[in-house]
Amino acid sequence: MILCDCKERVETKIDSMKLFDDLKAFFEKQVEKGVFSDVKVSQPYYVGHDVDGSEMMWYADKWYKCNECGVLWEVTYPDFPALGFVRKFEDGKYHPKE
Repeated sequence: MILCDCKERVETKIDSMKLFDDLKAFFEKQVEKGVFSDVKVSQPYYVGHDVDGSEMMWYADKWYKCNECGVLWEVTYPDFPALGFVRKFEDGKYHPKE
């Protein structure tokens, strides 16, 4: 029986290498245990324009889907000084930032 703790987990900003390492290990372990599945990232979390007017899109590094409750997790790795983040989509559907 697969049990998840998605209801207790929350979105977070990744503001340190320690937190990044811990989160990465957590998600990888959940995939190993069959609780989460890797999902191909198919939509950008940001669409904008560069200084020259060309369109730019930023994609998350990973998406994970919980096999128990269906929550979709989006993970964007930090590139310090830029922070990373983890976002939670409880309905299992991706919703880009507005």
